[in-house]
Amino acid sequence: MRVKISYGANIEEVPEEINQLFTYVSEKSRRVMRSVELMETLLEEEDLPGAQPIAERIRMDLSDIDSRMVDIQSITSGYIAYKENEGVQDVSEGRPDMVATGDSATAPTTEQSTSHKDSE
Repeated sequence: MRVKISYGANIEEVPEEINQLFTYVSEKSRRVMRSVELMETLLEEEDLPGAQPIAERIRMDLSDIDSRMVDIQSITSGYIAYKENEGVQDVSEGRPDMVATGDSATAPTTEQSTSHKDSE
């Protein structure tokens, strides 16, 4: 069963995090290539019973690679979008709506702000 894991990282560390995720893909890809070579040998020898579990392993590994690549693509896209919009902040995005409490001690009204400026 595949589960999503979420954790935070400093924005400067995102490229390294992506690199670490890709290390997994690279290692799995090498495993797939070894399995493909073994599968070729088994098929040449007409060892179908031996080839069948190798085919299943290749399928599972390719599925794992694809899932990890989806994660990498998503994180990379988000990072690129952040970098392209660096300095532009939209604090409401991704956060719950804020509700005014009406408490003048914590949120001065426009009149309070204006009267404070006028008295300076």
